[in-house]
Amino acid sequence: MNKYTISKENHLKRIERIINFAEDKELGSMVFFSPLSIYYLTGYHFIATERPIAFVLPVSDEPWFYVPRLEQEHLIEKIPWVEREIYFEFPDMKHPAKIFIERLEERKVTKKKIGMEAPSFSSYWGYSGPKLTELLESKVETELHSTLIQEIRKIKDEEELRLIKISAKYGDLAHRFLQEYTAEGKNEVEVSLKACIDASKKMLDDLEGFIPRGLLPASAGYRGQIGEWSAIPHSVIEKTVFKKGDVLVTGAGANVSGYHSELERTMFIGEPNEKQRRYFDVMKKAQDAALEAFKPHVPCSEVDKAAIKVIKEAGLKHLTQHHTGHAIGMEGHEAPFLDIGVDEIMLPGMVFTCEPGIYEYKFGGFRHSDTVIITEDGNERITPYPRDLENLII
Repeated sequence: MNKYTISKENHLKRIERIINFAEDKELGSMVFFSPLSIYYLTGYHFIATERPIAFVLPVSDEPWFYVPRLEQEHLIEKIPWVEREIYFEFPDMKHPAKIFIERLEERKVTKKKIGMEAPSFSSYWGYSGPKLTELLESKVETELHSTLIQEIRKIKDEEELRLIKISAKYGDLAHRFLQEYTAEGKNEVEVSLKACIDASKKMLDDLEGFIPRGLLPASAGYRGQIGEWSAIPHSVIEKTVFKKGDVLVTGAGANVSGYHSELERTMFIGEPNEKQRRYFDVMKKAQDAALEAFKPHVPCSEVDKAAIKVIKEAGLKHLTQHHTGHAIGMEGHEAPFLDIGVDEIMLPGMVFTCEPGIYEYKFGGFRHSDTVIITEDGNERITPYPRDLENLII
């Protein structure tokens, strides 16, 4: 077993869970189209293009993939334990959607109600075609279960938590390089690239058997949140040159077999002024309060309320622009969200970011983000990078 990926045994358990769900719903099969759902269930990671792909999971038969010709050998090498149905190309003389319906009929999948993740294949890179639900309308009843995998993914198992913790470890390393390399006169592109390269190299050297999902598995940067632009929470890279007095908002993490963590810090080039110190202090106290609120069997809204209370008491509520965080795992943002309007209960195994922020346009943004796992008796913060102001002055 490769300890830096999800085991085949775990994938088989996930498939068994879907089969049990289908049986409970009196379905003959479930069909999935999302690349993320297919990867979650099988470990099959592919480059999604306009060519449709599906994973069919019959209750009383073996699962099978429906893929274009160019994925045939890829599947044989990577997921040999799942059968394959091949079509040649999209759109071709005969549309793959129509061929797929024929394959469903040949395999007798249409003999019983079909559960589907979506009405049709994923629409990506120019794919277009008839809805599968419409093509099946005269043949078999279908039933949509669009959030099934999303709901299952909310609670991470032990293998997933291990990968997220490894992600946090190398996100921390990338951030240390980022802070070390940042200096007046340099620009964010050169600094970020060097931090990403050095952290990724260390990650590849350390983790024997690790297969990266991308050229640079560890990453750290600023995403344009430098100086006045730090007040734009989702800015973009501008090749900004660092100068004395800048407020910096960072971001770091690592991709470990498709699993992610999040580490963000507010830093300063040179000694911060009185107003910068005040805003930083309020932000950190709000995050402290939010971190204390992470507990099992407590509504997500309580975390947001805890952060809002601190910011409101400081008279800075008008400088907030977003909720306190979100779940994280296979995607950078997942449900549930740490929002005052979300009363979903936090449960052991859920993983969240904790990132309250305050932003004053043309002045600066102030946000830390930490990754937090909900445990049986509280929480575990897995991003231990310093949060105090003095350690974040360059």
